[in-house]
Amino acid sequence: MLLLPAFCLLPTAFCLPAAQGHYQVREVKPEVFAWIADDVLDQETAPEFGRPGNAGFLITADGVVVVDTSNSPFHARELLYEVRERTDAPVKYVINTGAAGDETLGNEVFADQQATLISTSGARSRMLRYTQELKQRFEDGENGWRLQARMRGFHVTPASRTFEGQMALQLGEQSIRLLSFLRDGDAVVYLPGARIAFLGGLYQNKYFPRIGSRDVRGWVEALRQMESWDADTYIPGHGEPGSKRDLAEFRGFLESLLAQVENRARGGKPLAEVEKELRLPETYHWHAPDLAPEAVEAVYKQVTGAHWPAGMGVRKPSGPPDRGPATQK
Repeated sequence: MLLLPAFCLLPTAFCLPAAQGHYQVREVKPEVFAWIADDVLDQETAPEFGRPGNAGFLITADGVVVVDTSNSPFHARELLYEVRERTDAPVKYVINTGAAGDETLGNEVFADQQATLISTSGARSRMLRYTQELKQRFEDGENGWRLQARMRGFHVTPASRTFEGQMALQLGEQSIRLLSFLRDGDAVVYLPGARIAFLGGLYQNKYFPRIGSRDVRGWVEALRQMESWDADTYIPGHGEPGSKRDLAEFRGFLESLLAQVENRARGGKPLAEVEKELRLPETYHWHAPDLAPEAVEAVYKQVTGAHWPAGMGVRKPSGPPDRGPATQK
């Protein structure tokens, strides 16, 4: 296995191995728990997903539902340990809010528990594509060997069941709504009775986001819809659970980033100059400052047409989030 470096160059993160208990579990509402990861960089996972993502679980009379599984089977076992500290009920479902490794690389632990793994069809397609890409990367000489060492013992496990638009589950007394927004596979989990929404990668609370191929304009529109819901707690992909005000602050960041990059790009400024002028880590003293240049670059490519996600945009769910087209048990 790779040796850990003596220091971490990122000012807001510590370089620590996985499975060291660097997390907290918070009961945000009765029988609804958020598993909140610290800002650490794991050395035993895919390097692009070094920061463990948040997860959660809800306990019902008929079983347990887990939301996301973080970035490695090590953290997923920690999550399962916390579930077992509170109940012996079976884990019936795991819901992946997206396809990113910090949301899904722990899936195998719950597949071993015979849980049904659920995601949008778009997210599952991305998981399958990532699995194929990993196989190719493993064969890339010394880099492949290093990656295999970091991911030794991993069994990437895509979702086994998919949905489009909106899906409803009923488990025990808990009504669960799954809603798909952006067309690249992002989804949210809404609990109308508890007034809680797990937003996965669509919301980062005082963390710079990984924008990737998400259409930022559609993303902003989706967040506006979520702010109108009858909810008082929003669980982010990274960071502490937030309020409507916190969610609006993150949405405002995306709007500001889009406007500032677009204005400079229209003025003909190159990407390097735009990144230098914005100085995001100095303006927003948030976690994951290493992702700030990537965020600027992703938006710059979108507004200049160099990389506008074809057919992305917002997908408006078919119906209000407090009732779904079909309820399944």
